[in-house]
Amino acid sequence: MSVFNEANMIAVIKQFLPQDQNLKAGIHAVAKEVKLHRLFSNTSYDPSCSLIQPFTGSSLFYMSKSKMSTFDVYMGFSEDYIVMVPCEKELWYYEHAEITDPQLIAKYELEAIAVKSPIYESDILPVYRISQIEKCQIKKNWVGAYVCKIDFNNGDFIKVLLPPFAGLFGGMPNHKSYRNAILELLKTKMV
Repeated sequence: MSVFNEANMIAVIKQFLPQDQNLKAGIHAVAKEVKLHRLFSNTSYDPSCSLIQPFTGSSLFYMSKSKMSTFDVYMGFSEDYIVMVPCEKELWYYEHAEITDPQLIAKYELEAIAVKSPIYESDILPVYRISQIEKCQIKKNWVGAYVCKIDFNNGDFIKVLLPPFAGLFGGMPNHKSYRNAILELLKTKMV
């Protein structure tokens, strides 16, 4: 199936929005660089199946997930959330460590996500409250495209290209108006 299918894009993005949220705009974009950082509490990690599982009494678990090459994504926002989902299965670079130092645990345990049900590494995606956007830089690129560098208050970073067009044959008829809505949202966070 083509990634330039608006109905498919809307369905994919909606899967990652909380139930009370309504999709305002979504587009096909090109991710250039993504760095995600997560802290988990009450968890154990099984590297044989890349699974983060609930485990009471454990120390903190840190995971970094990054990708430094371009890949197709669907990017959208609702009333309170902004979401970026890969269009196809992608390979990522992972780093992880158990945090056992009491000083680091005391410093970071309030930021940690309590694991209540198993999570696969691949399920960790850029889904944020809009209020988590710390700053954004937007630069015009070739033929009307924009490159947006977005920093989040949890240390995550995303560099994404918002193209002026989305494929041939009209598979995404609202791309231009949705892209403009995403740009207006990001401009409110510019430094």
